[in-house]
Amino acid sequence: MSTSLQPNLDAGGVIVPLTGGEPVLRNAQREISILLAREEITITHARYSAGQRVAGPHIHHEHTDAFYVLEGELTFQIGREANTITVRAGGFLAAPPRVAHSFANHSDRPARWLTIHAHDGGFAAFMRGVRDGVKVQWDLAPVPADGGLPASAATVSHDLADNRREAQNQPYRLRCALPDLRIGDWDVRAPHPLDLPPPHQHTQTDTFLILDGAAEATLAGTTQTVGPGTLISVPHAVQHTLHQHGPGPVRILSLHTPNRPRSAGSPSCSSAE
Repeated sequence: MSTSLQPNLDAGGVIVPLTGGEPVLRNAQREISILLAREEITITHARYSAGQRVAGPHIHHEHTDAFYVLEGELTFQIGREANTITVRAGGFLAAPPRVAHSFANHSDRPARWLTIHAHDGGFAAFMRGVRDGVKVQWDLAPVPADGGLPASAATVSHDLADNRREAQNQPYRLRCALPDLRIGDWDVRAPHPLDLPPPHQHTQTDTFLILDGAAEATLAGTTQTVGPGTLISVPHAVQHTLHQHGPGPVRILSLHTPNRPRSAGSPSCSSAE
């Protein structure tokens, strides 16, 4: 299966493997790379070894900070109550503006995840500054005296067991619907093939992560077959479509930034947990 890395992650269509991002930090305990950096959304891929703290308590004033766990587990403290929430592989958490959050890998094994900032809020510049030894101001602030918003303002969506998903017969599930960010996942298997509309475009950025299986991604008339661990991002006004490749099942994480009303014919969704 072919994949390619768009050299400028800030512009144009991007098809990039999780292992092929722009390096920020790499040592025995921690790895961070930038997969995508746009005004609407920045995504990083991180891997921390067991027992590592990731970030202390903080808030963002103007953007959503979200996390999708790929491997292992992360433990968060969320909201003015500092509620403890453990999110395991396949789980998702989003902290909207003014929701305090901190997190760490308290487990005895490595954790790997995506961090999603929507909109960017200066995060990509900050991460590059960390790498290059340059101090960069961005949308980050200490937790205010009132503690910020309650934990109930955050979105938490845990993974579903395969048998539960099949029983619900829902190939698409909504995980998060906030003004800055809409996330869902496709779990497609016979007799319900993944076959999105013919090449089309949106007023928002569409981003997809292939979790399992294979898909054919067409961006601006160019088609590539991509497999698990590949991120595809399509800026607004760029023609694109996505099809299942072969008869096997395929699972895809789907992100839309900012969140826009669904057009006629879009899939129905379950509510986020």
